[in-house]
Amino acid sequence: MSNPVDTSTSKSYLDFAGLGELRGQAQQNQDKALKESAQQFEGLFIQMMLKSMREANAPMKDEDNQSQAMETFEGMFDKEVSLQMSKRGAMGVADFMARAVKQQTTPTLSTADMLKARGQAGMALNPKQEAIPLPTAADLAKGLAMEKPMRIKSLQEFKMPFSGGFK
Repeated sequence: MSNPVDTSTSKSYLDFAGLGELRGQAQQNQDKALKESAQQFEGLFIQMMLKSMREANAPMKDEDNQSQAMETFEGMFDKEVSLQMSKRGAMGVADFMARAVKQQTTPTLSTADMLKARGQAGMALNPKQEAIPLPTAADLAKGLAMEKPMRIKSLQEFKMPFSGGFK
């Protein structure tokens, strides 16, 4: 046998007194209040989906079944179905939202704290390095000095090694 329908008085997202109670409950038990508010959001989400599906199906209705009373009944029916589905966690939106909010509210540990908890020391990302001595002008002159000076007589002789020997 399937799960029976929950006939207890359902707290709706439209019930302002219930929202006040939820706010007071959040002061005492944040986890329970978070779960309930996520369920209410899921109910609202499901109701909006059902409403959109009914609006998309409106051109297929015949004129005999279109009336203000029928639309009101369908709206109330959709609201009750959405609340029951959210209580059962039919879509899982409430669970997902509750987990996401908990992750954002729990303080995150720093990397150093995590390494301390593991008992490991961290490796410095930018370790101290010793300075590399720069060459002096005399060192540079030695390195760039040619063994024998090259005498260039003309511009053509200068271009010859670069042009592959062609003039």
